[in-house]
Amino acid sequence: MHMYKIMIASSFILGLPTAAYLQKRKNVPLNIIGLSVALEIPLCLYMAVLMTFLLSKGKNIGLNSTGAALGMLLGAIIFSKITPQYKKEFFISYEIILPLMYGLGKIGCACAGCCAGIPYNGLFRVHTKNGEAFPIQKLEAIVFLLLFAVSIVLYFKKRFNPLVAAIVYSTTKIVLDFLRASHIGHVITSNQIMCAVVMAVFVLIIYKEQFYIKD
Repeated sequence: MHMYKIMIASSFILGLPTAAYLQKRKNVPLNIIGLSVALEIPLCLYMAVLMTFLLSKGKNIGLNSTGAALGMLLGAIIFSKITPQYKKEFFISYEIILPLMYGLGKIGCACAGCCAGIPYNGLFRVHTKNGEAFPIQKLEAIVFLLLFAVSIVLYFKKRFNPLVAAIVYSTTKIVLDFLRASHIGHVITSNQIMCAVVMAVFVLIIYKEQFYIKD
């Protein structure tokens, strides 16, 4: 559990400064960046806890990654209304760090042993209280950290397409969720639906505002 807390903290410590750096490169004033980051932290945590509470029907308190993404989206929307001249910078920078923060968070989840994968006794299997399982947390961490690495390289090459990225991130998350134990017995889970809705909003905003145009 100690490592879980460290990795959750690391996702904020590494993720938000990265977004701030990307915003600064586009000449967003430091005071605006600081206020934006200050808003993102409580929004991400609040929505992450709220989604866990709602999805568990009030039985659990924890951090839901899709809820955190929703909180980040809300923060970007709020500041795009306050400072509309920087809305493109907010949406793109916060979208880029989503797989970084998610991947780091999944490393913590893997260490804590939560959210087990489907029953599996093959290569790289993990041991849980319910038997051997697929290492879904480790796979998610690797996949999303790789997605971040690809996204940041494309960004600096001025080839990052936020519309495509939003679709790729959401599709990857939905597909990987089929390997979770919580998916057994369900055609589609509430978490997959929520992920699809959150990213659909990203896609609609990006498409409407023409954020997919190269810098």
